Amino acid sequence: MKNTVRITFFLFLVASNLFSQESKQEITFSKTSKLIRPTLFADLGETCQTPDGMALDKKGNLYLAITNPITFEKHGSKILTFDKDDKPVIWFDNLPLHPITKKVHPMGMEFGPDGNLYLMDNQFFAGKENFSRLIRVLVQNGKPVKAEVLVEGFNFGEAVRWWKNRVYITDALFENRRESGIYSFSLTELNQKNIVLNASNKKDFLISTFTLKAEITKNSIGIDGIAFDKKGNLYAGNFGDGVITKMEFFKTGKLKSKKVVFDSDAIRCCDGFFYDEKRNSIFIANYDNNSVYQLNLTTNSISLIWENENADGSDGLLDNPCETIVYKGKLLVVNYDTFKGIKNTEIDSFHTISSFEL
Repeated sequence: MKNTVRITFFLFLVASNLFSQESKQEITFSKTSKLIRPTLFADLGETCQTPDGMALDKKGNLYLAITNPITFEKHGSKILTFDKDDKPVIWFDNLPLHPITKKVHPMGMEFGPDGNLYLMDNQFFAGKENFSRLIRVLVQNGKPVKAEVLVEGFNFGEAVRWWKNRVYITDALFENRRESGIYSFSLTELNQKNIVLNASNKKDFLISTFTLKAEITKNSIGIDGIAFDKKGNLYAGNFGDGVITKMEFFKTGKLKSKKVVFDSDAIRCCDGFFYDEKRNSIFIANYDNNSVYQLNLTTNSISLIWENENADGSDGLLDNPCETIVYKGKLLVVNYDTFKGIKNTEIDSFHTISSFEL
């Protein structure tokens, strides 16, 4: 009987310790953060009305996707880079049009381990479901050579992130309008090309699904920004409700664990994520609230960097912030400003990127 009691007590201590360790992993919201007022980094001009995803190549050069879902017929879409004076210049404007919609809308993007640029073409903006595509821009000596379609059949394609030889892609809106998901492909699979997702094979590439919280009744999208930390853990944010999930993986790239690490009314919308190894932090854009946050993975806490009311972005204030990146030591935040929303009460003539001195 005494042995049974000892064993039961031992198991209780083990369970308590595990619970304690698990609790320490939860992310808290800091209410005492020092705000940093943004300044203007770039005015993108009349032809770049909807900026979105950003990427850095191995040399630290900055690239920006111009989506232009509303003004495509007039201005097209393109990928920009920035010269030595950080002025925007066209890098590539020959992305492959979809054969049916005759449009292409680049959004999230990142350079792969092969030095080529991988980007998501969101065809939902062209009025078609399950038409979105993963595109690769082949690069030689820093110059774009040509672009090719690798995967078709995403619905609302969003973020693109690499970990070693696998790419991870968010599809923010499934057909039932409540779920979203993350797909993953190896570089070997991508090199075989012509992958067409359909009802029978999506499960082979889908690593996780997410469901909007029940209280979210407005039309919205789901999983959006994603970022890997230095250990290879993937953090994913839900656009529609602000929930942040942490995922761990086996060496094969298969999902090992999945856990909600942040669910708070303090943040109800997560758009773009970017991981900065120097600060061991993920920078989060809150599209709905004209705000940006720092998720410090050392302290497991989220702090507000800046928030403002409706603005046109001309002076650097946030105007529907959608993407984040750290470039030359500064935090850059792209202002999407294409659709009216909670704080974005008007669509203005300025198309900008904000800058924060961290």
